Amino acid sequence: MPAHSLPDRTARAALAAHFSAGQLAGDLTEYTPAEVWERRVQGDGSGLLSSYRPREELAQAELTCPFIIPSDDEWPTALADLGPACPLGLWVRGRERLARLTASAVAVTGNRVPTEQAVTRAHDFAAALAEAGHTIAATLAYGVDSTAHQAAAETGRASLAVLPRGLDGAHPHTHAPLLRSVLDNGGAAASLYRPGTAASGATLKASAVVLAALARAVILVKALDHVPAMHAAETAVGLKRPLLAAPASGDARSSGNARRIDKQLAVNRADLHLALALPHARVARAGDVADGDLLLAAVGEGGAAYFVTPYIGHPEPFDPSCGCGVCCLITAPGEVVVLSQGDPWESCDPWPADDRLLIVSAQRLTDRPFKECLPPCLPRRTCRRCPASVPTTTWTLSSTGVPAPTPRPTSPRCSPPRTPRGSTSTAPPSSTWPPAPSGPKPRSWPTSS
Repeated sequence: MPAHSLPDRTARAALAAHFSAGQLAGDLTEYTPAEVWERRVQGDGSGLLSSYRPREELAQAELTCPFIIPSDDEWPTALADLGPACPLGLWVRGRERLARLTASAVAVTGNRVPTEQAVTRAHDFAAALAEAGHTIAATLAYGVDSTAHQAAAETGRASLAVLPRGLDGAHPHTHAPLLRSVLDNGGAAASLYRPGTAASGATLKASAVVLAALARAVILVKALDHVPAMHAAETAVGLKRPLLAAPASGDARSSGNARRIDKQLAVNRADLHLALALPHARVARAGDVADGDLLLAAVGEGGAAYFVTPYIGHPEPFDPSCGCGVCCLITAPGEVVVLSQGDPWESCDPWPADDRLLIVSAQRLTDRPFKECLPPCLPRRTCRRCPASVPTTTWTLSSTGVPAPTPRPTSPRCSPPRTPRGSTSTAPPSSTWPPAPSGPKPRSWPTSS
């Protein structure tokens, strides 16, 4: 029987057993999966593909778990964000629960040999997210990921396991009881790989990509650079998924977090309430920001550039004569909105109304823990406009009980502040200003003379 008569599911399973989706992206834009399989068989000189029996192999593998494809109702629509790298299919245990679980999934990942602090932080993040109704998604790896599953189980909530091997076993194999626990608690397990496939460096990386794609947000608890958890973080950045990287501790075990934070590619907070809000983040026009919305990042064509500290927006009418020293710099025509007026810094924070911001709506912030300044326990205050730090001054309590600096310190790297788009002003000569942050620039930066 000609290969092109293979059912779509059978052809996809055969292709997935031998190729990654990226290797077939060009062919799949012109041909059906069955036609691609036929062409690959005809061009195979080794005889490996011609000796493969797609129908028999699929039937045997599905004795362990079903193979779902994009036309199935259970298929996670979020995987479409991977574009040409979207998987040909997924092997799933707990198939009937997959769509519901991935609709509110948050990935929690990190080191396999974490510090005690990282284990505690992973447990707290996962437990809080699970209790709030989110699905914890993680691998079964030692350390942070397995702790996240255990925390979800303690709350009585289901979790989602993404494995870098076939679902006839666990990875690591000693976590087979954990896999059974995930499934018994109403969770699901998913894999790119048919039963019988062993884990490898390549499968670990590919599974980390799928983990991030299945999630609405990613929590990077603590990770070394160049470990599987970092592939999940990098995928989150590429897919514009909100990413929270817990503050780096300064040692090598948090080098991955430090790199993401330095490049302004992640929220730099270990705040449980912020983690709960992150899955609800959305992109909005600056002109559409409402009072009380949480502002996380500026969004450009290259992605999100996260603010050093998220802050609450308080839109005010734009007044170029306000005397703050910033509003008067805007000369280009067009609507402008002021999202902060003298708090948390001394000048206004004007934005062109059509600029894009990553925000969490005030309605989603059921618990309002977000301070408009940093707590007094920090030895240095980090400027919101750039990664510079400046010495703190004496801290006092305001009438509302919120810590407030007196006077507000400002960074020399932000004085004068960023020039909004359209300004004709130039910065004074300086060896330290303006800063040159990595990644997308939320606004035009003036050049030093």
